[in-house]
Amino acid sequence: MARALLRPTPPSPPDSPERYGLAFESVQFLSRDGLRLDGWWIPAARTTARTVIICHGREGSRERELPHAQTLHKAGFNVLMFDFRAHGRSEGQYVTFGMYEKDDLLGALDFLAARGIQRAGVLGFSLGATTAIITAAITDRIAALVAEGAVARLKQTLARRLWRYGVPLPLGWLLAAWALVFAATITRGRIDQVDAVRWIPHIQAPILLIHGAADDLISAAEVAELSVRSGSRAVVWQVAGAAHHQASQVAGAAFAQHVCAWFEQYLPETP
Repeated sequence: MARALLRPTPPSPPDSPERYGLAFESVQFLSRDGLRLDGWWIPAARTTARTVIICHGREGSRERELPHAQTLHKAGFNVLMFDFRAHGRSEGQYVTFGMYEKDDLLGALDFLAARGIQRAGVLGFSLGATTAIITAAITDRIAALVAEGAVARLKQTLARRLWRYGVPLPLGWLLAAWALVFAATITRGRIDQVDAVRWIPHIQAPILLIHGAADDLISAAEVAELSVRSGSRAVVWQVAGAAHHQASQVAGAAFAQHVCAWFEQYLPETP
């Protein structure tokens, strides 16, 4: 079970920003621990420092988030999107639920800094949302973040995933706890410490937490706890009828409006 949780994700079907009418540059950069990551740099139509990094979810890739890149580009933002380790076309052996993915996001911030952009926004989904919260807690280079489906407590989320497949919750909690211990042995890291509730109190940046009311992996109570622990820096937007990582499909234009308005309010025009 632990190995299944950590296994790499094969690349998504080929896609390109070009299909969305976006001029782009294929880029590569290193994570803080030296892995090669593949990405796309999509500059805004006019010169600006306002930049958003898009972070995909587990078993996802940058291709899946191209509609969000198109939305942000239309709103006047530069966009950097990349594949996390063990996803898409990036290097990496294991998925670690944010523990080492934070080094990927720090590498993305380093890439932007080399281009003169010192601070950026982050739009993250599921794994990407959790990673954004962890990273924003250890650097002030994230100026604002939007997080949909951040994992407040990983053990509970894994137990709920098992429940989807008919495993009763009491047994699911035990299996999830065992899997995390074994996963920590494989990855030589504390995967049990990636819970967003541990990290969100240390974030100074404004946070928009998006929660699908029909999300069966993340509970409304957990999102409320994240908001409380943020010390009033987080705002919660709940999307009725949306399952995990489905808020944009359900909310449509309202999703784009919320996200763009958040970044327009908090991202600096100058480096």
